[in-house]
Amino acid sequence: MNNRKKMLLTILMMLFLIFLSGIFIQQRIVNMLNKAAEHSVARQTEDLSMLAGERFRRFLTPLQTAATHLSEHEEDKDDMLKMLVQQNPQGQAGLIDFQHHTRGRSVSSKSFPRLQLAFHGNTVIDYNPDIGILLATPVSYGDNVRYVLYQIYPISMLPQLFALSDYDAFTHVIIQYHDGTLAVPYENYTTEDTRFWADETIQSGMREVHSRLERNKAAAVYTEGAEGKYFVFGADLPQTDFSLIGYMPWSAVAGQIMSIYQRVFFLFALMLILFACLSIYLLMAQTSVAETEELRQARLAADAANLAKSQFLANMSHEIRTPLNAISGMNEMILRQQVPGEVRQYANNIKSATTALLTIINEILDFSKIESGHMEIVDTDYQLTNVLREVCTLVGVRAQAKSLLFKIHVDPYLPNGLYGDAGRLRQILINLLNNAIKYTPSGSITLDISGQRKENTLYLQAAVTDTGIGIREEDKDRLFHVFERLDIKRNCQIEGTGLGLAITYRLLNMMHGSIKVDSTYGEGSVFTIELPQEVHSFDPVGVFSLSAQPDLDKVLEHQASFIAPDAQVLIVDDNEMNCFVASSLLKETQVQTVIAHSGAETMEALQKQRFHVVLLDYMMPGMDGVETLHKAKELPNIGSTRFIALTATAISGSREKFLMEGFDNYLSKPMTGDDLTNMLLRYLPQELIQHPLPAPAAAPIAAPSPAKTAEQASTTVAPPAPPLIDYKLGLTYCNNMQAVYDKILAMFNKQSSDKIAQLDNDLAAANWKDYRINIHALKSTALTIGCRSLNQKAKDQEQAVKDYLAETAPPDQQQQAMDYIQQHHANVMDLYRQVAELAGSPAQTG
Repeated sequence: MNNRKKMLLTILMMLFLIFLSGIFIQQRIVNMLNKAAEHSVARQTEDLSMLAGERFRRFLTPLQTAATHLSEHEEDKDDMLKMLVQQNPQGQAGLIDFQHHTRGRSVSSKSFPRLQLAFHGNTVIDYNPDIGILLATPVSYGDNVRYVLYQIYPISMLPQLFALSDYDAFTHVIIQYHDGTLAVPYENYTTEDTRFWADETIQSGMREVHSRLERNKAAAVYTEGAEGKYFVFGADLPQTDFSLIGYMPWSAVAGQIMSIYQRVFFLFALMLILFACLSIYLLMAQTSVAETEELRQARLAADAANLAKSQFLANMSHEIRTPLNAISGMNEMILRQQVPGEVRQYANNIKSATTALLTIINEILDFSKIESGHMEIVDTDYQLTNVLREVCTLVGVRAQAKSLLFKIHVDPYLPNGLYGDAGRLRQILINLLNNAIKYTPSGSITLDISGQRKENTLYLQAAVTDTGIGIREEDKDRLFHVFERLDIKRNCQIEGTGLGLAITYRLLNMMHGSIKVDSTYGEGSVFTIELPQEVHSFDPVGVFSLSAQPDLDKVLEHQASFIAPDAQVLIVDDNEMNCFVASSLLKETQVQTVIAHSGAETMEALQKQRFHVVLLDYMMPGMDGVETLHKAKELPNIGSTRFIALTATAISGSREKFLMEGFDNYLSKPMTGDDLTNMLLRYLPQELIQHPLPAPAAAPIAAPSPAKTAEQASTTVAPPAPPLIDYKLGLTYCNNMQAVYDKILAMFNKQSSDKIAQLDNDLAAANWKDYRINIHALKSTALTIGCRSLNQKAKDQEQAVKDYLAETAPPDQQQQAMDYIQQHHANVMDLYRQVAELAGSPAQTG
């Protein structure tokens, strides 16, 4: 009885731990999905900001066209004003000179302070909450600005002209001025909306949005409170003092997220049910059988193992593949040696176990690839008999373990040489056979291979027949659904993710195949697939027999395909065991290997000697593989060194990602000796290779074209500018405390030399991360002391850096941003020096 109580207590504790783990995992998944949704909404917000900017440009274009005309035909002032009103009747047009004489709609610089900037050659967009939006552009005569042409759009017309309510039905967007004043509301904006935006949860989300906008062009934040679940977002409108903010209901972007969330919840609930079934079975067995202490411990260990292998392997690919790489690599070295038969049997068991573990990981990863549309079908020439032999070898062991009779019938007249994805065919057959073995308590499993040939296409047919429990008629329609487990009460003790048949069904669809099921409940089932494959060799299969199995007692025949004693290879991995495996697998090639365990050690090794190939781990603490690669590329005489990424993250698109970062190729862990030697054979210089296989000729690398030098910007002669520092404005930022303001001006003057030097160094070193941080700080401090012009120029530089660093920016936009930064940096620094000198003068606040 005491033992039973202990077991019951243990089970309850484990259930409690599983429950807590489920809550934790559930929260992590929700957070992860919301982060992904935030990223998506942020990108949509960036599109909205571009759309808003385009609407402003739509009204600026005719204004700029008219200004260009007036530069050459001053006598047409009245005609141009009439034409502007005719083109945009909602806007009131006017013309103003330096003496503030106006023609047409009158305007005051007090109402629109930014209007003065137009007299310095700038296009201006300004806002007055009592009047509306002003668009202004300079009219130049030669190098001087003589007039400013403008149009004013009244408050009542702003929603009709500039609102973004037609973007979609769920997105609510506001355009506001820099001080937070509402400029352009969305359609049907009411006092309820004002209350919504005043909610503390929404305000907290917007504060986080503004914080992220310091580093990004657009940002979005998930909020949840009394108002409900929303994504709030915001973005600055370039070249203006406007920004847009808005919100979108969480349900509008949830979509597939809810579906994934429900699947994960179902998996966790199913795991609890399976564990409960096993627990009930153990308790019932305890009442009838007096288990020994050893048996009870073994049972608990088995329970823990079953629980461990159910923990979302898809999110742990890297952590699992890294040690698996070491295991399979050292096991391959054992199989290459002359060892006792018992040790060889253990090594073969290890090889089978690692293969099975990889199959489980890949099954979950395959489903995620299929769901995201990234699954790749790779067609190659293959021998049908080789695929069938591999399938029988893997499946036969499981059938034998359950005392099931496994039979295979192959049409001897089938062509043996086919063209298709042999790996996916093997996966489909193994999935069907494993499914039959799982649901067949006793009897037999039969695999029938046949087909019909039409010209050069073989319609390959495979039928898997079992004498298992069968499938009920009402369950057949759900057979290929994702995460579906049929007849759970009867099958609660049968392991599985519910993904195997779903993956099989989708793979067949991708390969233009089909599957059908015939089953009698309680008697057995027949799964039949048909898959079109091209024929590249009409030699028949002949008599196929299960007896043609590989000799497990035979030493693994392995001879290096080449030797290269003068080749220098650097192996970089933070895991010492992985380094040991890689260097050991390369011993037979006689290459000279050096080990490094971090990015810093890699840089030190590369500076000491020249390497032909660097095997570089992608994910390392501190300086990761990509950062290490980029720093290494800056070293002299590194151009001929080839960099191969080592990664345990096996996802679709890895090759393209690594090539884009600058790697020459990549290897996925766990890797075999053949994987390593084939990669080296491809990238080592041909003159270093000895014996029998020459390295393939490397594709020529095009020399980079010389960068084009940006033309110097012409200097514009402008009228006398207003004072650089607006001391009244600066005092307002210091709560009108003169002593504090004087100290701030003195600090601004004292720090200017170091700050300018830092910005110059950042520009010279292309250190855009620090350049953006420092120019952002200058923007803020310039406004704090009351210098609007330096604040605006620093803001424009910061925006250009954001444009250059934006992940979604096309190359031509990045080049334009880079040209802008380089052309305007010197002017901004000159202005910085002038303002700093003025800030340090004795009469600074006079």
